[in-house]
Amino acid sequence: MDKNHPIVIALKNLTHDLKLFIELSLRESDASWEEWLRLILKEGEVKCWEIKNCSKKDCPAYNNPGIRCWLVAGTFCEGKVQGEFALKYKSCTECEVYQGAVFKDPVTEVYEHIITLVHNLKATQEKLKVMVIRDPLTGVYNRNFFNEIIANEIERTKRYGDKFSIVIMDINDFKQINDNHGHLIGDWVLKECASILSRSVRASDLLVRFGGDEFLVVSLESDFKDCDALISRVNELIKDWNETQADSNLKLSISIGCAMFEEGKDLMDVIKEADLRMYQNKTK
Repeated sequence: MDKNHPIVIALKNLTHDLKLFIELSLRESDASWEEWLRLILKEGEVKCWEIKNCSKKDCPAYNNPGIRCWLVAGTFCEGKVQGEFALKYKSCTECEVYQGAVFKDPVTEVYEHIITLVHNLKATQEKLKVMVIRDPLTGVYNRNFFNEIIANEIERTKRYGDKFSIVIMDINDFKQINDNHGHLIGDWVLKECASILSRSVRASDLLVRFGGDEFLVVSLESDFKDCDALISRVNELIKDWNETQADSNLKLSISIGCAMFEEGKDLMDVIKEADLRMYQNKTK
């Protein structure tokens, strides 16, 4: 068969894409999902936003004629999952944009079906990865991820003489919030607290929901001065948050304790030290 035959070209493209997908799946790096999304860029023009008169500018397909909108539109807006891919894809198969792009000829149809299947597998893989390392309520890292990553930081401390801080944060009177306002409000307060802490930590810091209403921060290459700066940022944002809740009976406060991990120290001892300082601050 001639190498320029449409079937030969389609099979060559499909083989290339599948090989790359396998490589990305085996690599499982933080960037593998972004690489896959770049891979599914489609040659040609698919102006779904014009055909559907859509104004959702946060959609990755908006004003982007080179992307398979039936794979990403409305599902990964702003880089976050907005809905189940299976439900979204089912509705897309009935859309004139999808039908016009996919049902051109049998070869294109088979190719697009396989790419869709692979995309669903990759999306599922990404979702499972997030579930393993993220707290489902607050979206910050969970304790499993902390246990996995902290060994690397301890090893780096031993090898290079670096140090890092462990910061323990606990919501004051959280049980009363649950008792007086209900668990739905309690969950909302946890999410609000996680948002405040996320905005307070540095980009290099690791924020973890350590359990219940307790959060932990691994602050790399930091000292007590850096911890004090972090505490000041947290308290300032909490003050702002409380002002927005002035008309309600809710008032948020957090007790914080910090300890330094250096070569020769035991991690659990450092966590206990930070925990003790946090409880000492709670009783003040």
